Amino acid sequence: MLMLLRLAAGVDRLNEAVAQVVRWSLLANALLIAINAISRKVFAVAWPSAYDMQWQFFAAVVLLMAAYTFQRDEHVRLDILAHRLGERGVAGLDLGGIFLVLIPVCVAMVWVSWPHFQSSILTGESRATRESTSVIPAWIIKGMIPLGFALLALQGVAEAIRCIACIKGVIRRPVDRRQLIEGRGHG
Repeated sequence: MLMLLRLAAGVDRLNEAVAQVVRWSLLANALLIAINAISRKVFAVAWPSAYDMQWQFFAAVVLLMAAYTFQRDEHVRLDILAHRLGERGVAGLDLGGIFLVLIPVCVAMVWVSWPHFQSSILTGESRATRESTSVIPAWIIKGMIPLGFALLALQGVAEAIRCIACIKGVIRRPVDRRQLIEGRGHG
């Protein structure tokens, strides 16, 4: 069990590292938006690729931060039963949600989105349409979909490991979710 808990901690570190990169990309996106606005207003120059990149940055942030959000327990959940179920009961409820909903949905999304990602690489597809002349390769944003869901599934596995360890009495997963975040449930 301790080896599995180390694996879960490794998944946490991976998603924290991704979150650090994504945070900096938010700054890059803010700069991109500012430069694009200034170039349009002051110089009357607009770049279709800059518009395209703005929404792609946002989409990438949402997709890549989902796992970190789950790790930090900032996701939407219903804790109305948490205080009645106790620590192990909540762990069991979380474990059920992870195996019955989270992981199957993540696997399905990776399964469905992967061929589109591969196809966009092989065909050299760009984001150009009738409405836009953007030359940004489509594989970038299409790759964020399976990557984001794969990271979320990995985080789900890490949380499932912690749930099982709690049910077995190896670690504590406090019902008060703030304690879980601060201590990562170890103790």
